[in-house]
This record gives sequence, C-alpha cells and structure tokens, in this order.
Amino acid sequence: MEPLVTIATVIVTLIFNGVFEGLGQDIEKGTTAKITQLIAIIREKFKASETEVLLTRAEKQPTELNIAAVKTELVTQMSEDKVFAQKLADLLRELESNKIIRHVMASNIKAKSLEAKDMHQIATSGSSVELIMGCGLEIEGDVKFGNLTQES
Repeated sequence: MEPLVTIATVIVTLIFNGVFEGLGQDIEKGTTAKITQLIAIIREKFKASETEVLLTRAEKQPTELNIAAVKTELVTQMSEDKVFAQKLADLLRELESNKIIRHVMASNIKAKSLEAKDMHQIATSGSSVELIMGCGLEIEGDVKFGNLTQES
C-alpha cells in the first residue's frame, strides 16, 4: 500500500483545493460518485472517532492550518484502521484509472509578489495523475521560486 501520508495528501487536495474545477465534461457521473463516496467514508470515520469537527472547520474555513489538521487526523485514522486505509487507497486507484486525479499547486494567484519554497508533488509510478504547478499566476512584481519538484 502507498504510504499513508501520500494517500492523505491526495485526498485533502481532492477535497479542499478545487482539483476538479474546470474539468467540465471530463468528470463522469461515476467519478463524481466516487468522490462523493470518498468524502462520505471519511466523514463517517471522523464522526465515529469524534473528530468530525476538524473536517467541518476545514470545509467552512479552508486555511492551511485547518487543512493540515484534517490531513494529520486522516493519517492517524488510516494508521489505526488498515481496512479504512485500504478503502481509501482503492478509491484513489479507481479515480486514477479514470485519469481524473490532478495535483494542482499554486494556481490562479493574483498578487503583487510571490515567493514559493519547498513545494513537492509526487505521483505514483505508472499512475495517471497529472501534476500542475504554478499555473494561472498574475504577479505584478517579483517572483521567487525555491525548491519546486515533481515526481512520477
């Protein structure tokens, strides 16, 4: 099974970073159903462990801190429940096989300046994950990129 942190990272990206915005016709009903199923499974697990407040807070206020809390809890839940972890991994593989999962980082930003450090994206070998970094940027002044890497 893929490392739990990688699975959690993909999931929070799917849920909180608008990964599916702009795909339009590419999202089939089956894919939408899989995403809905993924969120429902996570919500049910968080509810059972009395941590659903983390998910609700991040949905209402998707700050970096709130999203990180969801990711941390997701990793904890997966490490404690291998069946849960396997369900999530299986759903992600199904989404990948439909060539739908996209990792999007630093997109559609309008700013006077931008500095990005240590941004890293990983896609499992042979998967159909699309990695996008730094698209749709409208920067008026300085742009500084640090260690930006993508692996597949």
